[in-house]
Amino acid sequence: MQALPALLLSSSLAGLALWKRALTPGGTLLAWALCLLITAVGGGTAFAVLAVTLLGTVAADRFAGERTDPYAVRRKSGSRDTVRVFCNVGAAGCAMVLYAITGWKGFLLSYAGVMAESLADSLASKLGPLSKSPPRDIITMRPIPAGLSGGVSLIGTLSELLGAAVIAGIFSLGTKSAWVFLPVTAAGFLGAMFDSVLGSVLQVKYRCTICGGVTEREIHCGETAIRISGFPWLNNDAVNLLSNLFALVFTLLIAKIV
Repeated sequence: MQALPALLLSSSLAGLALWKRALTPGGTLLAWALCLLITAVGGGTAFAVLAVTLLGTVAADRFAGERTDPYAVRRKSGSRDTVRVFCNVGAAGCAMVLYAITGWKGFLLSYAGVMAESLADSLASKLGPLSKSPPRDIITMRPIPAGLSGGVSLIGTLSELLGAAVIAGIFSLGTKSAWVFLPVTAAGFLGAMFDSVLGSVLQVKYRCTICGGVTEREIHCGETAIRISGFPWLNNDAVNLLSNLFALVFTLLIAKIV
């Protein structure tokens, strides 16, 4: 895509995100730069994939509201900062850079796979806690507080599948390649499930010394919480990045085979 249309589209999307307070100023700047890169290299289809991912995430966030984290267990909430933007879009931007350098369409497929994972995970994390029954840990199958990483529910799982399929459909229509629908959907869905596994097994968790609840926050109820599991550096942002990389590698392997 030519520079001016890419600039206009990227600026419009970044401006909308800032206006809706979906991103912090720093997050908006990084998102604008990544969007400009992705749109300039990948064209209208790549922009549509990115735009739907962002708008779908914002819509789910607005719909769920505070019900997304009823027990205040998540480390971050509210507008997405620079780190969160990079951990959710950075891998996609790297895939697009590699596509621009090599011209190999496998990297274009991996871009779609990463964005499918991002939307799938975002929808699950926003809509999953709305389930009437408590989520269950993906490994132990024990009930856990809504909003805590590693939990799965029927609503959350269906949201993952829907989010991945939507991105796959847009990419398939835009590229006029019906065969890409299944691998992109699979990359998004499996990447989101991988996110839950990491969240259950390796992501850092703490126990509040005041209320006794398990949380992802170092400070809870105004006091320093005690780490009870996971690696200190493996927070939700790091898990999101690793899940993106999982989707990227998965789609690259599919592209190599096909």
